[in-house]
Amino acid sequence: MPKPKPENRVNADASSAARQTTIYSMGIKKRSSHIPMKVYNRRKSDLAMEDVVKAYYGKELKSSADLKTSACCDANAISNSLKQLLAKVHPEVCKRYYGCGLVCPELIEGFRVLDLGSGAGRDVYILAQLVGSKGNVVGVDMTKEQLEIAQKHKEYHAEQFGYANVEFIEGRIEELTELGLGKSSFDLIVSNCVLNLSTNKPAVLKGIKHLLKPTGTFYFADVYSDQQLPQEISSHPVLYSECLGGALYWRDFEEMAIATGFRNPELINVKDLEIDANELKELVADIKFSSRTYKLTTV
Repeated sequence: MPKPKPENRVNADASSAARQTTIYSMGIKKRSSHIPMKVYNRRKSDLAMEDVVKAYYGKELKSSADLKTSACCDANAISNSLKQLLAKVHPEVCKRYYGCGLVCPELIEGFRVLDLGSGAGRDVYILAQLVGSKGNVVGVDMTKEQLEIAQKHKEYHAEQFGYANVEFIEGRIEELTELGLGKSSFDLIVSNCVLNLSTNKPAVLKGIKHLLKPTGTFYFADVYSDQQLPQEISSHPVLYSECLGGALYWRDFEEMAIATGFRNPELINVKDLEIDANELKELVADIKFSSRTYKLTTV
């Protein structure tokens, strides 16, 4: 299989976001779409892959032990300073954690924080302790089953912390501007192993820029490749759901971030990833993947 040429860059998908209406279910804010056909131009392949991801994380996976690779989950990838905060998070929430490990700046007391792809809420509940009673943390995820777990344990964590400062919203991270979160309202936006699952990454970055305060920061970890991925990898359901098939070539991501209006991305950390499952290892061949932590700002 010939190695894709790095100079071929990712083209931004210009799909239009659907207009949203707020309804409520089980205490979780949920957005349902009213979609004019003339603006609904998301590709069928994108819709199919999004459904695959929702089913994988909502129905197939019951714990991190069900993952087929270690690429998108390292529950122990957390600093020593945060482990005592993790001890206060409900066991069921921790069991349903599939991220690369929480990454965030150290001093965020009083911040308003948004966690993209918050899942069952583990990182939200850690962040809630870091921002304190004067701060606020919002988690956004498109998977109903995960959000129900996060919502179920809100009172438990409020008792543990001595205050309630979290909110969970069901929605697509490609449509952040449609979720009623408020322009320029967040000091910090975080995510881990989520951007690669999106089928419209430029839309996610634009939404992040829209929601950040002028001095705000997008601080996140994600999976990247050392080259552009061939179709057989990027369209493979398991590889995509395991955070590999949707990984961007890291140079393409940096160019995409700059094109969106962010300054040169600041690389905080890089960790090479190993593919354990033999059948998947054969598919990716000589492609190398890594978890990279970036900091994006506009000033």
